[in-house]
Amino acid sequence: MLRRRLSVLFVIVVVIVTAFLLFREIPRRAAEILTKPHEEEIDLGAVVTRVRDLNRLETAAMRVTHISTITQSYNLVPNAMGGDQLTLFAAGDVIAGVDLSRITPNDVRREANGSIVMRLPPPEILLSRLDNRETRVISRKTGIFRRADENLESRARMNAEIGIRQEAMKKGILPLAANNAEAKLASFIQTLGVKTVRFERLPSASPSPR
Repeated sequence: MLRRRLSVLFVIVVVIVTAFLLFREIPRRAAEILTKPHEEEIDLGAVVTRVRDLNRLETAAMRVTHISTITQSYNLVPNAMGGDQLTLFAAGDVIAGVDLSRITPNDVRREANGSIVMRLPPPEILLSRLDNRETRVISRKTGIFRRADENLESRARMNAEIGIRQEAMKKGILPLAANNAEAKLASFIQTLGVKTVRFERLPSASPSPR
C-alpha cells in the first residue's frame, strides 16, 4: 500500500516538474518568435519573370471626340465648282499602358534596406479605335462640276483616329497610365513578399500613328 502511494506521489512530482519546465519554456520560445526577425530573400529574377508574365498592362482609358475637315481643291477652280469637302465627327476610345515584356533584370535592383527599385518602360498608347456607331459625316460639300471622292470619308476616318490619339495625349493619358501602372505593380509585387517597392521613370515614348 505504501509502495503504491509512493509511486503515485512520484508520478505527481514528475508531472508537476515537467509542467513547470514546459510553462517556463513556452514564454521564452514565444519571446524568440516575436522578437527574432524573419529573413526571406526574394529572388529578383523571379520578380522580373512574374512581372513580365503580365505582358501589356492596360492602365488608362479615355473616351475622346474629334471633329475634323478634309478638303480637296484646285488652285484655279473655285471650291463651289470643283472642290470636295467633308467634315467628320469622330468618337473613339484610347487605351494606354505599359509593355512589361520589355523589362529586363537590369531594370530591377535591391537597395540596402531590402526595398526593390524597378525601372518601368515608358507608358504608351496601346490601342485606339473609332466607334463606328457614333462616328459620322456631319457636312459634305461637293462642287457642281465634279464627282464626290468615294475615298474621302475613309481618309477622314484615318486622320480622325490619329486625332483622337493626339487629343488623349493632350488630356494626359500617358501620365495617368504611368501612375496607375506603378500602383498596380506595387500591389502585385508586394504579394510576392516584397515590403517596399519604388519606381524610376524614363521619358515617355512618342505616340506612333496606327
